Amino acid sequence: MTLVVGHPADLEEGGAHLRLAATLARTAGDDVVVATVTARGFPDPRVDREYRLWVGDLVRSRQGRAAHDLREAGVPEVRTVAVEASSVPAGLVTVVDQVGGTLLVLGREGAVPEHLLHSSPVPLALAARAGSPGQRVTRLTCTWAGTERSRAALAWARRTAAAWDVPLRLVTFAPERDPMLPSETGLHVEREVSTAWARQARAELERVAADLPGPPDTVVARGSGWPGAVSAAGWADGDLLVVGSSRLGPLARVFLGSTATRILRAAPVPVVVVPRGTEG
Repeated sequence: MTLVVGHPADLEEGGAHLRLAATLARTAGDDVVVATVTARGFPDPRVDREYRLWVGDLVRSRQGRAAHDLREAGVPEVRTVAVEASSVPAGLVTVVDQVGGTLLVLGREGAVPEHLLHSSPVPLALAARAGSPGQRVTRLTCTWAGTERSRAALAWARRTAAAWDVPLRLVTFAPERDPMLPSETGLHVEREVSTAWARQARAELERVAADLPGPPDTVVARGSGWPGAVSAAGWADGDLLVVGSSRLGPLARVFLGSTATRILRAAPVPVVVVPRGTEG
C-alpha cells in the first residue's frame, strides 16, 4: 500500500491522522505520502507572488514537521507532496491518482472527510477522535449486514488481514431502542422480538464465517442505540473497524448510508470506509 495522509497547511504539530498513518505503516511496512493542499493564488501578480512565497514557506515547515514526526514514529519511507486545487478534497484525490495511493488517511473531524466520502477513489482510513491507535493494527473488525456494502468491506478486510497477518472478526450491530412508556406492544414482546432478531443475526454471521479461512470470530453487539451497540462489541488498542459504502455514480461516487454514518460517529477506534469497487 501507499498511504496518502491529508495534512492541513495550518496544522503545525502532529495529530490523530499522523498517529494512525504511523500505526498503519508499522503494520504493513508501507510508504507514506504527506499531502498538503493549498488554494490557488490571486489574479494580481504582485499579490500572488507574495502569497505563494508565504504559503510555500508555511507548507514546507508544516510538512517537514509532519515527516519528522512520522520518521520518529518508525516510518522509514516518507515523502511530501504539495498541490494547488480548487478545494482540499479535489486536491487530495489528485495526489492519490498521482502517487498511486491505495489508502487515504484523514482525521475524523471537519468537512474534508465528509466531502471525501463522496469522491474518494480509494478506501478512507479515519482516525479515532480520542485515544491511541496502538503500535500496530492487531485486529480487523468488519461489519456485516448481508448487503453488497458488507461484501465489499469483507473482501477488503479479508485481503488486508491476510497481508498484515492479523485476525479478522465479523460483527453485526444490534441497537435496541430505549423502552417507551407506555410501550405500544409491551416490553416483554419487544424483548422477544429483539432476542429473536439477534439469534437470526448470529446464525447469519456463523454461516458467513464458516465459509472463510480460520474461521473468524463473530459477535452480535447489542446495546442501547447505536452508541451502546458499537460499544458492546468490545474494543482495544490496535483494533481497526471496517465498514462498507455504496457508489451512486460519478457525481456522488461514494454514498455512506445512514447506518454506516451512525457506526462511524459511535466508533471509538479508527475506521476504514471501503467504497464498492475499491475492495479488490
